[in-house]
Amino acid sequence: MSDLRKIRVTLGLCVALLLAFAVTGATLSTAYLDTFPEALAGVFRHGSTAHLGGNVLVIFFGGLYAEERLGAVRFGIFICACAVLGTYAQYHLVGPNFVGASSISYGLLAYGVLADRTPAKQSLFGAFLILLVALEWVYLSQAVAVYVHISGALLGGSLAMFESFFGSKNPTLKPMQLQHVGRVVQIIAETDDDDAHEAEAEFLDGGLEGMFVLMHKGEVLGVTGYSMDEQVHDIAWLSWTYLSGAHVGAGLGSQMLNDLLGKLKDLGIRKVFIATSDYRDFGQDIYAAAHKMYEDFGATVELTVPDYHNKDEAKIVYGLKNPEYVEEGDAPTSDQTGLLIAGVEDEPETVGAVGLRWEERPVGIAGLDYAMEQAAKRNARIVVLALPGDLSAANAVALETHSFKICGELKDYYQTGLHQVWWVCSVA
Repeated sequence: MSDLRKIRVTLGLCVALLLAFAVTGATLSTAYLDTFPEALAGVFRHGSTAHLGGNVLVIFFGGLYAEERLGAVRFGIFICACAVLGTYAQYHLVGPNFVGASSISYGLLAYGVLADRTPAKQSLFGAFLILLVALEWVYLSQAVAVYVHISGALLGGSLAMFESFFGSKNPTLKPMQLQHVGRVVQIIAETDDDDAHEAEAEFLDGGLEGMFVLMHKGEVLGVTGYSMDEQVHDIAWLSWTYLSGAHVGAGLGSQMLNDLLGKLKDLGIRKVFIATSDYRDFGQDIYAAAHKMYEDFGATVELTVPDYHNKDEAKIVYGLKNPEYVEEGDAPTSDQTGLLIAGVEDEPETVGAVGLRWEERPVGIAGLDYAMEQAAKRNARIVVLALPGDLSAANAVALETHSFKICGELKDYYQTGLHQVWWVCSVA
């Protein structure tokens, strides 16, 4: 549910309609509504509780969407225009003697159907439209103010189609700047406080390169970005990507990702990887919505490392190919098939996970026993090793002898057809 402070005009109108009905009751006769001002005041009168209830319900849910999108001032102007235009059209084309706020209801429904490209939202507004028409047909079939409805719907539809002329633009992705940090940290903290603290430290330390914010009317709605892979020049990793909770479900997360991928395409990025986890907070999977967004966008899970970040918290990596990337030819390959394990390092964002640094050697594997001893001295829970597919195959027997197991691979990581294979060994 949106912050109710953002729909003050909507709430005020709904309360006014309810209070007016409580004072005047159902308007059974409209014979006294002769002049245009009297007809306009009839917006606050209704013929029955069903008539009132249908309009209030539609105005509340329509305003819940439209007022946040347009802002209070533009929204107020819009509903006033619906009321005045609808009343004027019906009054001059048919005559007086009609009541109700249907011009506003139909205006909001038409705006909602045409302004929002999310199928779920369009279906919802369409359902409300059918409900409203059905209620009026059943209870007011002999007194339906047709031109009120037509005028409101035309105004709402026109606003949706030509919204830019009314000063409203779609959210846009812009480079993140230092003044955005405070709001971005707040947005991240809505999902994960630890991520918010880590991101804030990174941003203030100059880590704004490759970061973008989704802006609308000067307000930061979300953040996303990328970092280039340290080993492969045409691979990128999705960076901090979060959307304000008040704007979830409007398709803005997909818009951010789509706009970012467009920028990465221009940089010649072949594939994007997205590192996440299955972290649960009091039993709730806090990244479930993000995972669904990645999957809806076409990304697939390529790697799952159990107990990586901590016990019972796995590392999950999604892969998303750039379909427009053109391969530039085969990358050079090495004749060496051996491994030298050169060191042990703590894995980032983990508790008790270490990774093995390696170098190529002509043949065989060396240094693995010593590295495992060092991992044990660090009280490591697990040891991970990421290798090119050819080196992985050449050293599979030796790794399996040391209790390593393959847990997955990042497909086409080094080049098309050459994957990065992840091995894991439990120490504790």
